[in-house]
Formats: sequence, C-alpha cells, structure tokens
Amino acid sequence: MSWRNTRTAYGWAAIALHWIAAAAVVTLYLLGERMEEAADRAQELAARQVHVSVGVLLFAFLVAQIFWNLSQARPEPLEKQRALRLVAGLVQILFLVMIALLLISGPAVIWSAARPIRVFDWFAIPSPFSSRVDWLHEAAEFVHEAAAKLFWPLIVLHVLGGLKHLVIDRDRTVQRMLWVRRAP
Repeated sequence: MSWRNTRTAYGWAAIALHWIAAAAVVTLYLLGERMEEAADRAQELAARQVHVSVGVLLFAFLVAQIFWNLSQARPEPLEKQRALRLVAGLVQILFLVMIALLLISGPAVIWSAARPIRVFDWFAIPSPFSSRVDWLHEAAEFVHEAAAKLFWPLIVLHVLGGLKHLVIDRDRTVQRMLWVRRAP
C-alpha cells in the first residue's frame, strides 16, 4: 500500500487527511452553531472555548490537507464528461480556499480583539496586537462566518457527485477515497 498518490489511486495519507478534514469541518461547524444557539453569555463563552480549542488542535491536519493536496499527483478522474470534471475540480479548489480562509480568519477574530487564543487550559497563543483592531475584527468575523456557510453548498455538491459515481456511473471514484488499492 502506498502512502503517496499515484495517477490511478489515492495513497493512504490523502485518504486519512481527507476524512480527518471532513470530520474536522463538520465538528467545527457544529461547535460554531452551538455558540450561536447558546442560551446565555456563559454558555456562549464555553462553546466558543471548545470551538477555538478544537480548531487549534485540528489546525495542523487542515494545513497538512492543503499542502498534501497541492504536492501530490492527482489520480486521473474517472468522470467522462468534461463539464462535470471542471465542476468537481472547482469544488475541490473552493474547499481548499474555504479551509484556508477559515484557518486565517478564525485566529484573526480573536487576535484582532487583542486576546490570546486559549487552547483548553493547556496553553495560550498571545495576540500580536496590543489593542483591539476594529476593522480587522469585523472583516475577520465576516469572512469566517461567510466561509463557514459556503461549505454547505460545496458539501452537498461533493456528496451528490459521489452518489452519482456510486449509483449512476458505477465506477471506482468513491471507492478510491475509501481505501487504498494495492498496486497492480
């Protein structure tokens, strides 16, 4: 089994990073929703602390996902229709852009308020700003919320594409991201 991608298959590293990133994005979104639905300020702060802490812990996996995707060969698409290959490629690029925007805007929201990023009660990453930067704070909040909301249409397109390959085309597209095939 190869840890690297080939022109015909994804390696185990790409598969693991894909599913860790998928779980991370869904988890962080749900934790963010929990903040929004908090009954009072204390619950909101507690939910924010968990969201931020989990986000920092998953930061390395999400950055690894971006760099791994950019550094690896991409298996040849099994999709025969050029327009659908272009849509699939665009969705993949937009996923990476959204992850990058979230990785930048999340810490910027906290740091622009001149607060450290606290990871549970383990450690804190100090803010590079000595006082609040209102314009950056507002911009970072807007970008973070917009990028989080834009994930859902991309996820729907991604899942529909996978279902199309599984049910209609009956090709190996979905299976290539579920397990590593032995080289022939």
